[in-house]
Order: sequence, then structure tokens, then C-alpha cells
Amino acid sequence: MIITAFRVTRRRQQNSAYDLVRHLLNPSDTGIQNNMIQFILLFTIILGLTSDGIAYNANQFLEEADMYLRDGQYLEALKAYQDISDLSPDPEMKARAELKMGDIYSEFLNDRERALERYTVVIKKYGSSKHAANAYFNSGMILYEKNRYKDALHQFNMYIKKYPNGYRREAAEFMVEICSKPPPTVKQKKTPFKKAKDGVIRVLIMAGIRDVHVDSPSWFEVRDGDERETLIKVRAATIGISGGVIRLNDREIPQERLVIVPSDNMLSLGSDSFKGKFKLQRNTDDRLVIVPTNDYDPGLKGNPYRGKIRLQKNKSGGMDVINVLDVEEYLYGVIPKEMSPQWHPEALKAQAIAARTLALEQKEKSKDRDYDIVAATTFQVYGGSGVESGRSNQAVDETKGMVLLYNGQLALAYFHANSGGMTEDAKRVWSTDVPYLKTVWDGYSMKAPNCLWTLYLSLDKIKNALNSNGFEIGSIEKLVPVEVSPSGRIMKIKIFHSGKEAILNGNDFRTRIDPTLIKSTLFTIVKEGDEIRLDGRGYGHGVGMSQWGANVMANEGYSYSDILKHYYQGVEIR
Repeated sequence: MIITAFRVTRRRQQNSAYDLVRHLLNPSDTGIQNNMIQFILLFTIILGLTSDGIAYNANQFLEEADMYLRDGQYLEALKAYQDISDLSPDPEMKARAELKMGDIYSEFLNDRERALERYTVVIKKYGSSKHAANAYFNSGMILYEKNRYKDALHQFNMYIKKYPNGYRREAAEFMVEICSKPPPTVKQKKTPFKKAKDGVIRVLIMAGIRDVHVDSPSWFEVRDGDERETLIKVRAATIGISGGVIRLNDREIPQERLVIVPSDNMLSLGSDSFKGKFKLQRNTDDRLVIVPTNDYDPGLKGNPYRGKIRLQKNKSGGMDVINVLDVEEYLYGVIPKEMSPQWHPEALKAQAIAARTLALEQKEKSKDRDYDIVAATTFQVYGGSGVESGRSNQAVDETKGMVLLYNGQLALAYFHANSGGMTEDAKRVWSTDVPYLKTVWDGYSMKAPNCLWTLYLSLDKIKNALNSNGFEIGSIEKLVPVEVSPSGRIMKIKIFHSGKEAILNGNDFRTRIDPTLIKSTLFTIVKEGDEIRLDGRGYGHGVGMSQWGANVMANEGYSYSDILKHYYQGVEIR
């Protein structure tokens, strides 16, 4: 859980609080003599004022930001780290957040200038922080890559001077030598995108499980992670983990990860840690299938999966289940979950290209992870081969290998259900400027069914939903939008509660209450007694391609190329 952009305005309360601080600093005024009591009370008040009355949990802030980054949701991660930088009273935490933002810009978004800006903030504002060391070194590397050798030399020398025992000292000394005798200046060019030769993607389909059961009517092999050694050839196996050790049929094995390789039949996987038991479902190709035998659904929908299954230990002490398969086959299981296979073929093709672009962009940036992409609604949904449709498979086949590029690099091809008539600028949702994710007119989405929606929410339900997500909201009196984007979406909303005021980010207000109920931030608010009525348009964050809009465009005669270039300004399709 993350508590973002939550600021409490307490002018009257702050005045009385500061009066109390003055009394505490002058005990003769109040008769308080116990220094320990003074210290505790003073610390509590200052903490409350610094964090604007937020029920602040530093670890929760960082956990969610780190989760976004780990799962490849770079724009969402930037927004979360920005909220930490804005809201945290802890300089170390602010410095870490700024450093992380610099790393994301540098390593994942190829924006060296913005990375330098973030590293500079760490150096100048939080120079005494432990995170300043990496800011010096990382900025030095960027300056070197930009042929600014003198500036780079200064950064590496500062690192050596300030951190003589730093773990990157040897590397810094090496870079000092290089920068002192720089090579001839060569204009740096971005390496254009090239499709990977193997065409394989690793999809995380289960995380943190404790045990897995595997059955088959014929033999299958359980191999070590590198597939060099066959550990066992059986028709049934139980693989579990306890105390950090993987057990195969109750026998401890030293391997950190395993690969399950089917022969001519299907395999079934189940997990007691998901409280479900599973049975086999026959098929004729090399797929893995998960079929629950009771009403409990572990979220995998009982669908078969192409390719291989890899199981490996994770940092939490459990096991991760990773589906390893061809990118195009992965898309077979994505497109029908993101868009109805009955929609126009040109819309399906546009969706296939956007989904392929996102998947390959993730793969390109995931070399340090055990998987490339997560099968979750927070990114793009993957249902395995059981959801495949001939129509959507055809759209994948007819666009095979095609992607969206911007300046020769894979685009962040975000999409959503319905824009409500106008897409949103990524900068207004995630505080990050992306040149091809800008606001565009989208009258096509207005022609889609269910574009308009109305929702009634009780004030108590809003209060309870926010408080269950870590906020401290009293009895709500009214809600007022205080900042609206040019597309009409609510950027900030003020909540008047129990004599106080709280300002929430509009997207956080939506997601913390229920994003399936509050379908977008494109709504108006009318108070009706103890309820509010939201009259809204669209569904989703509004950034990038509108799926419903794409289908309307296709039905009006536009091609997949027309659709993609309408929603992603300035991209090329290759």
C-alpha cells in the first residue's frame, strides 16, 4: 500500500500545535519538568506536522515503489518515488527516492538529461546522505557517455575524495584515468532496436508459492535450471520448499531452480499454498495445464500453458512459477484477454502490436530479473493457451514481429479501455513526460457503448475505503475537485472531514476506493445527502490507446496503422 499525495491542511490546528511546542521549549510556562515527557511530546508533534498528519509508513511507501520498478512499471514507479520525495520528512528516504528516479530515467527510459537532474538533486540537497555516493558515480558515467570528460572527471574525483572506502572506488579510479586521457570525441548514437534472436519471453504466473504438484499420464522430466541434468523422470511429482531448501518428492536437492519438461502429453500443476488441488487435462501438444478440482480458483483459471514451466526460489522463501515460451505464442494468450476476439480485425492487429511492443520493451530491460513480464491486470493480462481464439491468433500472426518505435527505440505502448473522449498526457498521471503519450481528441471512444457511467457512493463507504488503505479520514462533509487537467480529469480532490481538509491525488482517490467502481478520473461530483453522485466518462487511466476507440475507428474503415498513429503521436511501425 502506498499513501500518495495526501496532504492535510490544518492552519488552525497548526497554530495551536506550535503554541504547545513553544510551551514545551519553555517548561516554566506550563509546569512540565520531565525532560523525557517533553522530548516524546515534542517529537510526536513535529512528526505529525512534518508529515501533514499522514499515517505515514515509510516501508509501505518504498515497498510499493520498488514493486512497480521490479515489475517493469516504470512510469508508475517514478510517480511513487516522486510521492516519497515530496511527502517524506526523512532526508535519507528523499535521497533514495531521487536516486531511484535517476536510475529509472537512465537505465529504463533512456533519458540521460533527466537522470542527471535527479542525481544533481541528491548531490546538492542531500550531500551527506549515503545515496550521494552513487549519485556522484552514476552522473560521472552519464557525463562520460556524453563526451563531457572534464565534468565526468570532476564527479569521479569527488567520489574518491568523499568516499575513500567506497565499494566503487576502484572503478572510479579507473574512470579518472580514462577521463584524464579521453579518446577522440565521437558523436554518440542510440543503438536502434533489434529483435532478439531467441524470441523467448519469461512470464511470471505464480509468485511465492510453497509447493507444486505435477501429474501426467506419461513420463515427464524434472531438470535442473540450466536443463543440463535430468533429476527425475516420473509421472507424478511434488515439489516444495521449506527452510530455503527445495524438495523433490520429499528429497532435498541442492538446485535453486527446476524446469519441468513435458513429453507428448499435458501436465497439471497445483499448489497447496494456493489452497487448491488439481487434476490432469489431456491434450496433444506440449503444454502445461492447471485445473482446480474444487471451487477455489488460484487465479490461473485452469488454463493450459504453452512452452515450459520453470520453478525457482525467490527472496521471500517461496517459489516462483515462470512460463517460458515464444513471444508470439505469449501474445496468443494476451490479445483475447485484453480485447474481444469478435472485434474488428484491424483493432485486434493494433492491440497485438501494442501488446508486443510492451512485452519486448519489458524483455529488453529485464536482464537483471528472473522473469521478463508479470501476468497481472496491473500490466497486461495473460491467460495462457486456454483462452486463445482463431481470430485473435490471426491478428498476432498477420502482424508478426511488428512493434512501435519512437526515435528508434521501443515505445511504452500503454493502453486502456475507453478514454471518454480525450486521452490523457502521461505527465499528468505519472508525473513523467513521454513525447508520444500526449492528450489527443478521441471522439471515437464517445461512440462506444457504456462510455458514460454514473455511480452513487455513501460518504461512509469512501471514508472506510480510504482508512482501510492507510489514511486517517474522519466524518466526510464534502469533496471538491481543486485541480482538473485539460482533458477534464480530476488531478487533485479536497476532502473536508471532521473540521480538517485533505488533498488527494485524483488517481489515488480512484484506485484506493475501487477502480472497478470509479472507472476513471473523468467525472463530476454532486453531493446528495449522505451520498455523492459521480457522473463520469471512460474507463481506465486514459493514457495511450483507447481499446474501445480503436474498435470504433476500425469499424469506420481505419487501418491498424491509422489507429496506432492516432493514439501514439510520432511513432513508427516496424
